[in-house]
Amino acid sequence: MIQTQLFKVGNYNLQLKHMLILVVLILSFSISLILRSQVLDYGYELNEFDPFFNFRATEFLLNNGLLEYFDWHDVKSWYPNGRDISATSQVMLHVTAAITYQIFGSSMELYDFTILFPGIVGALTTIVIFALVRTIGGTTAGLFASLLFAISVPIIIRGSMGWFKSEPLGLFYGLFGLYLFLSGIKSDNKKNYNI
Repeated sequence: MIQTQLFKVGNYNLQLKHMLILVVLILSFSISLILRSQVLDYGYELNEFDPFFNFRATEFLLNNGLLEYFDWHDVKSWYPNGRDISATSQVMLHVTAAITYQIFGSSMELYDFTILFPGIVGALTTIVIFALVRTIGGTTAGLFASLLFAISVPIIIRGSMGWFKSEPLGLFYGLFGLYLFLSGIKSDNKKNYNI
């Protein structure tokens, strides 16, 4: 890799290789976001049936709180008995969307936020896949993996804008968890905690 120093901030030397990594990651994120947003050419809507339920569950969570959400027995689904939402749906999708909406999206309608949510989370996964593969195979392998993930058609189809289902977030959380696990194993800090 290129070792030319650009500038120094404290003890950190920013080198040309760091800028190259940053440019490739920005390119990977941007390509992924652009490809995932192509479906918006056909309408700014949620796709399929389940995303509408997930939107309604997230809306219920925001309007009523977490305790009410866990006690919610939805009588509008699974006729005639209804549905125990917290036991039979993607709780982490609803909770994560509600929290990120409160932090980042409160200036827009929840419906619009849920349309954008899967595409943005899917594009952010390119950064996570870089970190994971970098831990296993090095920086170059991580950059290639990030670019390949950004253009992978099967992943884009199940994680495009409007696809407010569990796959994009599940991939993000799963790969991030695996990255943290492998980073912990490879860490020089070998503390052992007995519980």
